[in-house]
Amino acid sequence: MTETKWTSFDGSERELLVWDEGLGDTEIKGVVQIIHGMAEYAERYDDFAGFLNKNGYVAAALQDRAHKGALIRGYETGDIFEDTIRDNLFLTAYLASKYDAPVSVLGHSYGSMIAQGYIQNAPAIKSVILSGSAARTDVLSKIGYLVAKIQKFFLGGKKTAKLIGKLSFGAFDKPYKSENQKYAWLSRDNAVSKAYDDDPLCGYDMSINFQVSFLGALQRLPKDENVEKVSKELPIMIISGDDDPVGGNGKFVEELYGIYLKNGLKKIKFKLYKGARHEILNETNKEEVYGDVLDFINTVS
Repeated sequence: MTETKWTSFDGSERELLVWDEGLGDTEIKGVVQIIHGMAEYAERYDDFAGFLNKNGYVAAALQDRAHKGALIRGYETGDIFEDTIRDNLFLTAYLASKYDAPVSVLGHSYGSMIAQGYIQNAPAIKSVILSGSAARTDVLSKIGYLVAKIQKFFLGGKKTAKLIGKLSFGAFDKPYKSENQKYAWLSRDNAVSKAYDDDPLCGYDMSINFQVSFLGALQRLPKDENVEKVSKELPIMIISGDDDPVGGNGKFVEELYGIYLKNGLKKIKFKLYKGARHEILNETNKEEVYGDVLDFINTVS
């Protein structure tokens, strides 16, 4: 893995990670562009990226705005969600040119929401994988957005959105209290949840500005007038654990799948992994998930 400073669309410097171990120019099948989740960072995908390298794919990932490398963790100015989409669109063009190879995008959790917006901006990519994703049109999401907007009006955008953090991450932990491990909702592998809890670069509360941007996007993404912008021929893989609270234990994931079908998207693969929680790339059945993702990007055209 190499880490470099990379200049994005707005002239800002971003941390770019590239995994290309053991790959010569003639051996590259393609590039997988990873978009990581909320309150984590790109290095957590090192094992998955190594697996991709062994199977002929370069992997690359930016550190999301307001995450690792931000001057204030959880905060940046502007519309963080939309600017992160633009970062990734700009990165795709760079990667496609650099490697002269097809690019697939894998977004996990918050990163999958970014990817939902990304594909509404008509990028020329090979495929997209939405991991731990959802269509969050539920009441709790709408209430969170309203709370964030009120807080921003009275408190400004830099303040930490602790209340929204309790309504989301805090609520996700409740079904697993008996396991006595914070963030047990991430994985059945206790070591994964403990490592996340022990890591100062994970699990922090985001800023009010971040939540206004993010929760506002959640209201827009599933609307028909936005989904219809996605290419009907784009291969899309939607994967999640059926015990993932972010996806409503499958409910909100199936809703996303239904919205895409209703809008005429033709090449969708959908799978829920029985018993798996949120971080399916870090789950006890991760080898199965890795294999399914590889099969998908190998076979789509």
